[in-house]
Order: sequence, then structure tokens, then C-alpha cells
Amino acid sequence: MTNPHALSNRMPLAMIDSFQLRTLALCKVHKFCFLTLGFSLLATISPIQAQSVDAEEWQPGQSLTIKKIASTPHNDVRKLLRQAKYQQALLLVNKNLATNPRDPQMRFWQGFIFEQMGQPDMALQVYLELTREFPELAEPFNNLGAIYAAKGDYPKAKAALDNALRANPNYAAAHENMGDLLVNMARQSYERSLTIEPKQSGISQKIEQIKPVLEITQGKP
Repeated sequence: MTNPHALSNRMPLAMIDSFQLRTLALCKVHKFCFLTLGFSLLATISPIQAQSVDAEEWQPGQSLTIKKIASTPHNDVRKLLRQAKYQQALLLVNKNLATNPRDPQMRFWQGFIFEQMGQPDMALQVYLELTREFPELAEPFNNLGAIYAAKGDYPKAKAALDNALRANPNYAAAHENMGDLLVNMARQSYERSLTIEPKQSGISQKIEQIKPVLEITQGKP
């Protein structure tokens, strides 16, 4: 959400501005997306990429005095996140949440920062609360699914991604994450089948055939 000072009953997705955790194996870096509406963080099956932020950036040939981006709490946090100054960003986020505890943008950033600081359980709690209070927002569900997938809890990961796509059927990152998740769930089912009946040569062939895709979704060991 771009500078959301007041909350309506339904928050338009086009207002969100943050990261989206985009991976299902939750490697340290999987597809992070800076959305124009805001966040895009999926958690675990591959590494992270970044898109652009909605704030205007200086371009070659422009005068630096032509346009200045206003210093607001949200813009200040964005700047720190771009510079990977997560501890400083967290201090600023927490300061703003002390006066505006229902700011969904700041809360989402808080979850993202926890991820970057190696505290996925803290991030999970943040995303869970966001999905309960703002079920119309797809991004927290997406990131929640990523964290569950990273933990190997595929049923919860799928339920979260289903909710993300229900909230926004055109959410490309969630569709990709769902695809990654389904491939990993297929591997899991094949392996269980082999455990029950080890002599199934056809199942072994299927596992071998999907290995290249699995390696892509899970990133480097």
C-alpha cells in the first residue's frame, strides 16, 4: 500500500507497496518482487529477484533538482530496504507501528525484514495476522505459503497459495509458486508410492524426469 494512512474495510491491491516472498524452498534468496502495489515475497522453492519500487528514481540526463521524493516514513523504509539496512529499517518500522499499529504496509515490511534477518517464525506470525485482518490482500498469503513450503508443510503452503489466488486470480508470482509447490508435492507422492511398493519402475522414471525441475525450484543445496 502506498502510504496507507487510513484503512478501509477493503484495501485495493493496487495500493500495496512492498516485497513478495517468491520461493517455495525458501532459499536465502528467491524471487522477491517489488510490486507497484507493493509487496511480493514468496518463500521457498527458489531464489529471490527484485522488481522496481513505485517511487520515482533519478534517470541519466535528468537534473537532480527537477524532482525530489518527499521524505515520508514509507519512503524512508523503502530506501533502507534497497540498501539492505535491515536493522535500521526495522527500527523505523517499529517506531511507526507504535503510533499506527494497523498500517499493513509497515507490518508487511516487518515480516520481510524478519525473513532477511533469519527469523522466519517471526515473519510467519506477522503474515498470519495480516491474513486474518486483511483477507482481501493476496500478498501476505503468498508469503505465508512460501514459509510453510520452506518448512516442508506442503498442505498449509497450498492452502495459503489457494487463498492468495482466490484474492487475486491474476497474481503471477503466486501462480509460479503454486507450480513449484505442486512439482514438489508430486515428488513427495511418488516417493511415498515407492516406499509402499519399491518395485515400481515407472515411478522411479517419473522421479528422474522431474529432477531437473526440482533442482530449479529448490535452488542450490
